[in-house]
Amino acid sequence: MRVVIVEDEPLAQEFLCKLLTSKYPEIEIIKVLDSVKDSICYFSKAENAVDLIFMDIHLKDGNCFKIFEKVKIPTPIIFTTAFDEYAIKAFEVNSVSYILKPLSETKINKAKDKFNQINPQTNIDNITQLLSSINTEQKYKKRITVKLGDRIIVVDEKDIAYFIAEGRTCYLYTKDNNKYIVDFSLEKLFVQLNPKIFFRISRDCITAFDSIKDISKHYKGRLCILLTPEYEKNIIISQERVSDFMKWVNGE
Repeated sequence: MRVVIVEDEPLAQEFLCKLLTSKYPEIEIIKVLDSVKDSICYFSKAENAVDLIFMDIHLKDGNCFKIFEKVKIPTPIIFTTAFDEYAIKAFEVNSVSYILKPLSETKINKAKDKFNQINPQTNIDNITQLLSSINTEQKYKKRITVKLGDRIIVVDEKDIAYFIAEGRTCYLYTKDNNKYIVDFSLEKLFVQLNPKIFFRISRDCITAFDSIKDISKHYKGRLCILLTPEYEKNIIISQERVSDFMKWVNGE
């Protein structure tokens, strides 16, 4: 099965590529695209026909639906996005599933199973099924349990400031400046947290939106982030992550 991934977030690209190639040996990832412009160019060529497309809705140069204004794509599409307002529009362009980020193996497996089972033809039953699946898939952690000696402490989502990985240990910092060890890696935490509230600003840090105290320009197109409660180091966002970060900050 020939698959193309249209996704501008490096972490999501890596996650999809690793999962699809390890879980489904029949899948061959032909191409990874990250923009509307490159996608239009690629899908305009008949020789680039594939069996399935995984497509993010917000790409680095615009909304993915601009692609369909320029080129007809008959291929079934599994859409991935952090927002649910495009569900109906997605089904107008051969969508067989609509995955809300953060991505997870369970969500991808369900979407792939649906692709194997249903006809991608748009109809009312499919739309109803899609909207129902959105409501069931959008489940994020509302609280985190941590250990402090013999005690188990429950930290509500609203009280979390940020997570920091230091070596092999992951710490949760609360807004009242408490620090706890978490029995999860940042990778596992990231897919369980609400992406409208939390963002992985670096390899070692996931922060809540209202814990960002200051954003300043850094050299070579990077950004420097100051957190609150104050962390001992400033966090640097790589040039590759700046675009996604600013979309998140602006609520896009």
